[in-house]
Amino acid sequence: MSTNYYAFGPGITDPEGLHIGQSAAGWRFLFHAHVDRGITTLADWDAFISRADVSIQDEYGRDISVEEMRQTMTETTGYQSAPLRPRFWHDTPSEYVTSGGHSFSRRDFH
Repeated sequence: MSTNYYAFGPGITDPEGLHIGQSAAGWRFLFHAHVDRGITTLADWDAFISRADVSIQDEYGRDISVEEMRQTMTETTGYQSAPLRPRFWHDTPSEYVTSGGHSFSRRDFH
């Protein structure tokens, strides 16, 4: 099972919101890179979701706090403390891994 997360606020014209990324059982968080907005790292996403004029919801319409989103984005262990698997091992034209081990995709996914 997976869950997608979205940011809402000024300048976000898509009614679905700006896709932050996806959590899935057994896997580390997969970030959606928004190169056109300068959001290409965990630090970029953290700064963006921390803005007072931005709110966060999951795909089911549940409001998510900044702290809960940060925890979801940075979790490294899952059920019964099992390590979460990385999404990617190396960079490709549409995907990359940051120095902190966070997986980002440049393509649309939901």
